[in-house]
Amino acid sequence: MGFIGDLLEDVTGKSKRPEIKGSRFESFVSKEVFTDMLFDLVETTRDFDSNKERFEERSMNPDFLFRDKRTKEEFWVEAKYRNGLFKNNRGQLVCEICKPWQLDRYKEVEKTSGKKVYICLGIGEDPKYPETVHLIPVSEAYPQLFQSKLKETLLWRDQNI
Repeated sequence: MGFIGDLLEDVTGKSKRPEIKGSRFESFVSKEVFTDMLFDLVETTRDFDSNKERFEERSMNPDFLFRDKRTKEEFWVEAKYRNGLFKNNRGQLVCEICKPWQLDRYKEVEKTSGKKVYICLGIGEDPKYPETVHLIPVSEAYPQLFQSKLKETLLWRDQNI
């Protein structure tokens, strides 16, 4: 497509590049889901481009560490964005939220830090305006989630869709 085409896709929000889509959804999560009015941002991991220069170990942590302003409880959030569901090898509609080794790493962070870890999953065409947002405790997560689990963990649905 070339530089100009890539730039246009990046600006319009239609980029297929995972790091661009991920960054856009992370911004949505930190600004729209875990708003500054209710949550303090304690820590955030470095972005893809920063880690290209020199990888920082704490980038293995989930994307955000928030503190609830009311309860003072701290918790981790890993932002994941997917375009939609797909049929697995059994013909069931599922959403692949992460690889098994990633889920193991999130569970280890929860164990060693003593702080809950959640996966904030956005689904839709545009990571800046997801159709649905789900909040899934890693203790209840699987690498692939069925529609029934997605319904249980629904946090927000775009009313315009």
